Amino acid sequence: MRFDKFTIKAQEAVQTSQQRAEKFGHQQIEPEHLGTAILQQTEGVIPPLLGKIGADQKNLLREFLEVLEKMPKVSGSGAGEVYISPRTKAILDKSFEEAEQMKDEFVSLE
Repeated sequence: MRFDKFTIKAQEAVQTSQQRAEKFGHQQIEPEHLGTAILQQTEGVIPPLLGKIGADQKNLLREFLEVLEKMPKVSGSGAGEVYISPRTKAILDKSFEEAEQMKDEFVSLE
């Protein structure tokens, strides 16, 4: 996966997702990690867009965090090694396809 083809904000979201997975003791970056990272971007484009459509961002964030709390945690020798889950890879692959179809050079969050 070519992360250099992500916009800065998209790169930040993926990096924050990895940090969040490590913090929770998870071995894989799941879509919920990515969702929380995107929702908490202070200067990101997604929170204002969600606000405009009336989405309850606090509730969405709470639901993501509840899912993350219930995920199995890894400790010991495998802890600290974080991979992209198949679900997250599918989302990222789809984002590359969408960018290509739109003739965008980079994958952005929206």
